[in-house]
Amino acid sequence: MKIQSIELRTVALPLKYPFRTSFGTEYDKEAMLVRVVADGVEGWGECVAMDEPLYSSEYLAMSLDVTRRFLAPVLLGESDLRADDVARLLAPIKGHRMSKAALEMAVLDAELRASGDSFGRRLGAVVDRV
Repeated sequence: MKIQSIELRTVALPLKYPFRTSFGTEYDKEAMLVRVVADGVEGWGECVAMDEPLYSSEYLAMSLDVTRRFLAPVLLGESDLRADDVARLLAPIKGHRMSKAALEMAVLDAELRASGDSFGRRLGAVVDRV
């Protein structure tokens, strides 16, 4: 696949119930969504980094920055990209596992949509309901 564009969006999702941890109480979840358009098909991924670096060294503003400046350009430069290639291509950039996973998820989603395959079948599922 050849990626035409990578779009980063931040969204604030209200939580149905407050989320309480030793770090405090959250009433909404801010997240980075990644939209990849490859060969005319879009794929989506989500970065699970929190707003502040309390649980992990990764945090939302850093994920946006590192994805925009370092990670996305690597993938945009590839002429024949598959989801299985993403981890290897991004390996020279140390850390940032949540940001890398969001990109890999978006590329995989686009790849599966382009082939008409499902994530379940990709994982070996034999039924369509659980």
